[in-house]
Parts: sequence; structure tokens; C-alpha cells
Amino acid sequence: MNPFKYGTIVSGKDFCGRKTLLKQIIGYIESSQHIVILGERRVGKSSVVYEAVLKCNGERLLYVDLLGIKSIDALCRRILRAIVVLEQKTGWFDKIIKTLSYLRPTISVDPITSMPTVSFDASVEMKANSIPEVLTLIESLGKKRPVAVVFDEFQDILNLEDSHEALAILRSKIQFQGNIPYIFVGSIRHKMDEIFTHHDSPFFKSAIPLTVAPLSYEEFSKFLKKKFTMGQRKIDDEVLEKVFKIANNIPGDIQQLCEAIWEVTTEKKISPDKLKNAIELIFAREQKSYENYISLLTNIQLKCLMAIAKEGGNSVFSISFMKSAGFNNPSSVRRAITRLTKLNILFESGGEYKFINPFFRAWLPYKG
Repeated sequence: MNPFKYGTIVSGKDFCGRKTLLKQIIGYIESSQHIVILGERRVGKSSVVYEAVLKCNGERLLYVDLLGIKSIDALCRRILRAIVVLEQKTGWFDKIIKTLSYLRPTISVDPITSMPTVSFDASVEMKANSIPEVLTLIESLGKKRPVAVVFDEFQDILNLEDSHEALAILRSKIQFQGNIPYIFVGSIRHKMDEIFTHHDSPFFKSAIPLTVAPLSYEEFSKFLKKKFTMGQRKIDDEVLEKVFKIANNIPGDIQQLCEAIWEVTTEKKISPDKLKNAIELIFAREQKSYENYISLLTNIQLKCLMAIAKEGGNSVFSISFMKSAGFNNPSSVRRAITRLTKLNILFESGGEYKFINPFFRAWLPYKG
């Protein structure tokens, strides 16, 4: 069995390190302190929060994913679904269903995953005045038994047309729920800063910020080597250092590449040439999504993307970069990068534009 997991929250034996950060988060949760968890996508933010909650005494996790949220109605529905799923096996479940009767909730089991699902009447639209009622339900949960609330990809709440109103109402309710720790997780730094550090934001200085950085090579490589050893395989530092470089030191992407290496090897010692086979396996698995990315781009945007894949994203407005990309006008580069960022192909970190998916970056020159 392949021991490497990616694209999902991990815990227990599949969770690596971060002892100091875990201790901090656990301390804040136990003291009902609101916190902001920042870090790049796939760096392990959700996993470290989940692991911290598991290690707290009696704390339950109410997890709400706000990725791609577009309306207040969708915001309320996601919170309500999380509440229903959390409480489905408790005696309080029937009370919740009665409270939400006006939404005509339907509880069912997914025939494929066997996971419980809940849906609400689509003809009933929840607006801003529904938010206090939803958060009152959360407050009731906290009175029964300790609960930690996680809003993942919280920066996407800014996508709402009336985001300032939604944030103001959320803040007005949350600040009086002193026994419930709220954890706001985000992967787009400037948007999270807009919410938590701008003076005119309702959430200004409302939570303690913590950053989840990539794991150190020393710590993570030991963890990965142990995983390979489980299958009587040995991977040395030469190969692992290349894995870290290709994956930009992001734990989720490193795990994905290690999973592919495992799949293409059977021998006891993993040689460097197996990296090529592993990367080609990832390309084969993800080719359709890569081609879909390409189909969304204009010729100018694709040229810009190819130049970043080749030259890097540190000096995208320099003369050398524009020459490489075949541009004469910096505004053309700026428009292209703005579009690539909105499509979640690129993101900006510390003045550098990076690929959200490092394997897509590797595929571009491979394909071209």
C-alpha cells in the first residue's frame, strides 16, 4: 500500500513535525483565542489545525470550507451543512433540524462514498439577516460541548458583492462568543491582510496571526525516508533534494511526487532516473486539467506563462523578461499576469510570481 497522502487533511502517523506551532495553536484553542493561520496552498495549514484540535481535550471541530464562495446564501448554507454533519449522531440533531425546518433540510447518504450529505431548499435564499441566526446555532453548540470553528480559505469571503456587510455581521456575533475559538485559515496573503490588518475592516486586529511555513528538509526528509522504508525501499538525499526543488518545498506537492515515485518503483534502492518516470506519471494523470488551463488563455497570456516557467517570476517587468516573453509593453505583461492570477494559475509571494501547481510549470516546457 502506498504510504504517501496528498490533497487531503492528514493526522496521526501521517502528520509530520510542527511541534512548536502545534503547541501554540493548542494553547490558543484551549483559551478560546481567535487565530489567523496563513501560508501557501498545500503547505499543510488545514492539517496542522486539525491535528491541534485532535490533541485538545474534548474539543470538537466545526470545519467550514469557503473556497470559491460567491454569495451570503452559499456562506450560510456551508456553515449549516457543517453543523448538521457535526451533530448528526447526537441527541441535539433533531432540534437543529426543527430549527432549520423553514429551509426544508434533506439528509441522505452518498451512494458512492457512504458519507452523509445534507441539502436545503434552493428556492429559499438566505441573506445577511440570516447570518446571526446561523452563528447563534454555533453558540448553542459551544454551550453543550467545547467546539473550535475553522473557516478555511477565509479570504474568499471577499468575493461576495456585500463582503463588508457579511464581515461586519460575522464580527458582531463572534466577538460575543467568548468560549468558542474561531480559526481563520487563508492562503492568499494580501487578501487576508485586507481582512485582518486594514483599519477599516470589521475584523481589524480581531485574531492572532500565525504562519505555517514549509517543513525543513532535515525534518521532512527523515519522515519521507521512513515512509519509503515501510515498503523496503530506500531513497537517498540526492533524489530527495531534487524532489524538494521540483515541488518548491511545499509539503503537499512533495508528498504527491513521492506518491508517484512509489508507484513507478519496485526495486529496493530508488535511483535518480525514477524521478523522470514519476513526473511523467503525474503529467499523464493531470494532462486534461493542464490542457484545460491552456484553453482558457490568450496567446499573450500563454507566452507570459511560458516565460515565467522558463525564467522564473522574480522580475516579470524587467527588460530581459519582456524580451524573453516577446513583449514590448510592460502593461501587456501586467494584464496577462493579472488574468493568470485570477485564474489561480499563478500567485504572488514576496514580490515573486509562482505557479500554484509546480508540476504544471514543469509540464509547459515539456509540452512545448
